[in-house]
Amino acid sequence: MPYQSNGILWGITDSCLYDNMKTVVIGQDDRGQAIWNERFARFAAHHGFILRRCKPYRARTKGKVENGVGYIRKNFWPRIQTFTGLNDLNQQVRHWLDTVANVRIHGTTHEMPLMRLQKETLKTPNPTPYEYVERHIRKVSNDSLVSYQGNRYSVPFQYIGHLVQVQDDKNGVLRFYHDYSLIAEHVKISVAKYQVALNKKHFEGIRKTNGQMVPQPIPRLVSNSTPEVIQRSLSVYDALTDEEEVKLQ
Repeated sequence: MPYQSNGILWGITDSCLYDNMKTVVIGQDDRGQAIWNERFARFAAHHGFILRRCKPYRARTKGKVENGVGYIRKNFWPRIQTFTGLNDLNQQVRHWLDTVANVRIHGTTHEMPLMRLQKETLKTPNPTPYEYVERHIRKVSNDSLVSYQGNRYSVPFQYIGHLVQVQDDKNGVLRFYHDYSLIAEHVKISVAKYQVALNKKHFEGIRKTNGQMVPQPIPRLVSNSTPEVIQRSLSVYDALTDEEEVKLQ
């Protein structure tokens, strides 16, 4: 993980290893390669570190990280009697780091973590803060449009009736997501209201019935021709019922 203090990154490793949580990995392709969460991948690209993931169902991959979680549970939390809010809790964490965790002799390195950290050759992070952009949930209408701030934008028709997320990048671009996957982009309409932005590719493969857009029927996978049927005498089947051996011609 990038090292962080008071919400400001002050050092980054070349690569960061993550578990297979959906906020980082949304799946894998046919070759077994990770499909990264697009939003998190942009964060990594912004600060210049490489994403790596653990092998699924292999707990040993980052067991030392899990040990760190256990250390916090057993050493930090028992010291906390009360806290008034997140800011107060963060201050208590900072005090614990400065007086306990970072000045102890580490069991593996046999050094103080604070001294060890000074030897790390961390990269300088991007001086421009990564802007966290909120996403707004919308339902795709029957005409495959999503309403946002008085205007409507098309998305692929397969998402009709589904909930999607609208991300306003504050740079004139709107991004539309479904289950962490980017499904559409539009230039934001800012000069007027009640306008519609359409992408013709979003409507390929659909037709209209009574004014409603519906998907094209799936092509039949079998031939419409009548299969050839072998005609036999009924005596053949009579013989079979008598358990006689009959050679079918």
